[in-house]
This record gives sequence, C-alpha cells and structure tokens, in this order.
Amino acid sequence: MIKTRFAPSPTGWLHIGGVRTALFSWLYAKSQGGSFFIRIDDTDKSRSEQVYLESILSSLESLGLNSESDILYQSKRLETYIDHIEELLDRDMAYYDQVEVKDKTKDTDLTLEYDNRLNKDGYVIRFRNPEKETYLVEDKIHGTIHFNRKAIHDIVILRSNGMPTYNLTSVIDDNFMGITHIIRGDDHLNNTPVQQNIFEAFDFDVPEFAHLPMIHGIDGKRLSKRHGAVNIDSFLKDGYLRESLLNYLAKTGWSHGDKEFFTTDELIKLFSLDKVTKSSAIFDYDKLNWLNQHYIKKMDINHVVNLIIPYLQKYNIVVEDKKYLEKILSVGIDRDYNLKDIAKGLVYYFDETIDYQNDDYKKFDPLRDLQILEKVINDLSEASFEEEALSNLFKSFCEKNNLKFKDFGPIIRFGLTGKLKAPAINEICSILGKSRTLERLNRFKSFMAD
Repeated sequence: MIKTRFAPSPTGWLHIGGVRTALFSWLYAKSQGGSFFIRIDDTDKSRSEQVYLESILSSLESLGLNSESDILYQSKRLETYIDHIEELLDRDMAYYDQVEVKDKTKDTDLTLEYDNRLNKDGYVIRFRNPEKETYLVEDKIHGTIHFNRKAIHDIVILRSNGMPTYNLTSVIDDNFMGITHIIRGDDHLNNTPVQQNIFEAFDFDVPEFAHLPMIHGIDGKRLSKRHGAVNIDSFLKDGYLRESLLNYLAKTGWSHGDKEFFTTDELIKLFSLDKVTKSSAIFDYDKLNWLNQHYIKKMDINHVVNLIIPYLQKYNIVVEDKKYLEKILSVGIDRDYNLKDIAKGLVYYFDETIDYQNDDYKKFDPLRDLQILEKVINDLSEASFEEEALSNLFKSFCEKNNLKFKDFGPIIRFGLTGKLKAPAINEICSILGKSRTLERLNRFKSFMAD
C-alpha cells in the first residue's frame, strides 16, 4: 500500500510551500488508495518552539490534512538513532572525524534526553558513502538525475554536541513508518543520493522520490515575506476558506486541462504526479483572492453569516439579529476577498460613530455639496425605503436638480459610511432604514456646516 508523509520542523511558521507539499503528499496517497502520515522533525531543540508546533498542527487540521495514525515526534526517538549509528560504526560504515572549533554547532549546551554513548568532545560522526563514479536518483517528476562522486560527501550523522542529523533521522523514521513515496521540495534534492545510500546501508527498502519545484512570486524570485503573507496561519486567520486554499495550492504546479474549480473529491480522483510541472510555480495573490471570493459567494448565506460573526466581534460588534446581517451580506459580499476584509467593510452598518475627518472628505466642496445634501435629506424624509423606490427617487432627484449621479452619489455614500467605496446608496439606505439614514445624513450635514 502507498504510504506518504509530511515532516515539518517546528522551527518556524508553516510556509505556503510546505502546505503545498503536504497537500500533494496527501492527494497522492488518497488517489492511490493509500495512507498519509505526519511526522514532526523536532531534533533541533534550540530552535523548536511550542507555538510553531501548535500552529502547524492546527493549520493542517483546518485544511483537513490529517495523519492516519498518531503523529511521530523525532525528539522521542533519540535512543533509536544512536542504536543505528552504533550499528554503522560497528560495520565500518561510519567513522569519527575531528572537527575544528569553527565547525562545531553552536548549541553545545543542549541537555540530551538520553545517555549519549557516542559523544566525544570535538568529534562528529560521518557516514561513509560507498565509492561510486556516479549516483543515480530516479525522480517521479524530474526523471533520472545523475550526481557526480565529487558532489557527494561523507555527511555528518552525529554532531559534536551529540545530536543526530536530519539525513540520518529521516531515513530511519521513513523506514520505521513504512513510507513508500517521499514527496518534498526540490531544495532537498541534493540530500537524496546520500539518503539512498543510508537506506541501502541498513538494507532498508528505498522509497520512491518526487521533488516539487519551488514556489516563486510574480517577480520570479523565491516566495518570501517581501511578497506578502507566506505562512498558512495568516491566510487562515484572515478568512481564506479551506476549499479555496486547497483548490489554489493544488493548481500551483499541477493542472488538469483548463479546469479551474475542483472539489476535494475531484482533486483526489484526478491528481497524479506526472501532471506536476518541472518548472517553478508562481504564487499569484490576485488569483487566490478571486478563488476565495468565488467560494464565499457560492456558500450558503447562513453559513457565511456564522463565519463572519467572529470577525465582527474583533471590532466589538455583537450581532443580535442574524437576518439583518444576512441582508447586509446579500449586497456587500462581492466587494472583498476574505472574511476579515468583508467584516471590516461591514462595520459601518453597526457602528454609528462614523469618522468624517479623513482624506476622502477633502474631495468635497462644503459650500456646494451642503446644499445638495440638504435637498437629498428633504426628499428622503418623504420617501419609501424600498430599494427600487429609492433608486427611482435618486433618478428623479438628478433630473429635477439637473445633476449627474456622480454629483451627489458620493456625498450620500460618504455621509452614510465615511467611505467613498461602498455598495450602491439605495442598498445602503434600504438596509439602514429611514430613521438611521436620516440621522447619519443630518450628522454629516452638521459636520459640513461647522
């Protein structure tokens, strides 16, 4: 049976590239009727932090990328790694090597959780690579890759501080977990020939490898903080939906014709490694925003209401009438891309303390616009507040005052919201109702008159 894994290190936030790796590993296992597992590579105790671990596990759970067995923690398996290193030493497949002070790891004060039988101050233990002219890696994305002997070194498998290294621990645990396919970023490609040698040294079955090209920004450079948010926790907290994130990341370096939208079941059915591109993928924030907006609009309005409420609470807004919020969302959901921004854009429907003292106000001419505002208030005081009736009223107002909509529409919108960008004024007035609409416009009139 196919078995894949995702093995993050809790030394930082879960990067968007790491999530894609986890997703592709999960999809491949599911598409083949196999199993997906999570392992935490936490032997770097000086850099590992609980806050990172909790965030990684929470994000993976939110995305539905769950391990099918208990999560394995490398920090609990240190004794096992030492046993295997001893075996290599006994077979002359590893050796002690004295290192210069400058080559020692900085975290020499680590307190190990086991009696370190192998530690010798000032020495590391290296794996003895077999003598070959060339090393071959059969990669399911890139094909056959040749590595020259000169490029393959006898890597350190135990640091001078007594801690085993990634290449050794990863091999031992992949074998222990029965991993058949390792899907990871191509920044690990240079590790692969050495890891293959370690697998063979222990007479372990060598898994198949698939190395995913890196994700770049629109500028063609490796995705980093300078491009904006890059950790998955930020996207989830901002209100990007699970469906849109999975859909977008699946399409980042993989494709199935011109199809844009996929359910999770469709992704599982259609996913294959031979459709993964060999070139770097581009992370397009605009495309993700478009997808997220699409999924929000498709969602049942009652579900959107429940999702939005926690974000409104961050603005100290308590929603007592869900029907009112539902009505608001029916006209305001098209203008923002995530739940956080949608909620921020709805605050003025609840908060009567509108601040008119902003840069947008500078665009108005108080002497001219005050007169227009007074006339609008007068007409609205006698009007029905149904959307269609309000729309007809504003058209009639333009005609009888020889005005274009742009001459007075922004005045009303700003008076009601404190913004120039907002839904149509007839929609806003209808939602607020006559009393609140007139109160706000009169407050704005007083502000302009001062």
